Amino acid sequence: MHVPKPLLLALLFAAVVGAQAYAQQASPPTGAKASLDRGVELFGQEKYREALDLFGKVMSDSKATAERPEAAYWSVLAYLAAGDQATAAASIDAFISAYPTSPRVPDLLYQRGRILYSKGDYESALKVFSAFTASSPSSDLLPSALYWSGECLYALGRLEEAERAFTAITQGYPSSVKVEAATYRISLIGLEYRQRELLKLLTWSHEEALRSVEDFRRREKAYESSIALYQKQISESKRGAASDQDKTLVDLRAQVADLGSRLAASEAKFASAQAEADALRASLAAAQASAAQAAAAPSPLANAAPGPRAAAMDKDDKAAALEAKARALDLLGFYIERIATVQPKDGSK
Repeated sequence: MHVPKPLLLALLFAAVVGAQAYAQQASPPTGAKASLDRGVELFGQEKYREALDLFGKVMSDSKATAERPEAAYWSVLAYLAAGDQATAAASIDAFISAYPTSPRVPDLLYQRGRILYSKGDYESALKVFSAFTASSPSSDLLPSALYWSGECLYALGRLEEAERAFTAITQGYPSSVKVEAATYRISLIGLEYRQRELLKLLTWSHEEALRSVEDFRRREKAYESSIALYQKQISESKRGAASDQDKTLVDLRAQVADLGSRLAASEAKFASAQAEADALRASLAAAQASAAQAAAAPSPLANAAPGPRAAAMDKDDKAAALEAKARALDLLGFYIERIATVQPKDGSK
């Protein structure tokens, strides 16, 4: 990742001013000093590899005690400009370890934070920017450090803290080049707040919908189970009812058949009794006719004087005839009563 050119120009200007001040206080240029100045000039021309070669010569010169820290500092900037962040980060750590009191340390801390941010290590970047702010509260890079701290917080989802950092830039440094970007981030955070609220609402609505769907499905399953059970019971009831009806029908048919046979038997008995009664009536009628003829016919001895024996015989014949008639009448009455009794009884069956 290349360092933005406006920042490089600012750093270059600061470095040039520092180099000029250093040249005014130092002795006439030596080989190390000339190499350092030439390296800075090549850096300004974006010839970073050539500049790094010169800076390396200065840092390897054991006699260039005053020039070595500057050469190390410009080496870091050259690595950043060339896109070699890994080497730049290692060079920053080496510089801070070798020259902890150097006035260049705050600037390098800022660059270290930028490198960590570009790698996505936002927590570490926040710590480095905080160290930079604490060590250089009056630095011209302070608004930029606040801005990148806000970017780290925004990336971590700590919107309230990020908003405070961006607001500090717009209110405390209104002329900073980061004001416009900070204002834009504040508006985005406002949108993020609204989006979060909408997301909560949608999540709640979705959860409610899911609960409603699950409840509906549970009820649907319960209804389906109940319907299946009812259908099963109805089917079993129908089968049972059909079986009972069939059994009842069979029983009724058997009873009808039995009644029919009994009725036929009763009718046969009645016909036989009727025939027997008719025969008895005929016999009775014949007996009555015979009795009447016998009573009406004159006796041959009617004109003669009856003797004692004849009179006795006539009396016996009449008594016998009357007795036979009485027996016939009794027998007729018995059969008539019998027929009258049997006929309704058989008919009721």
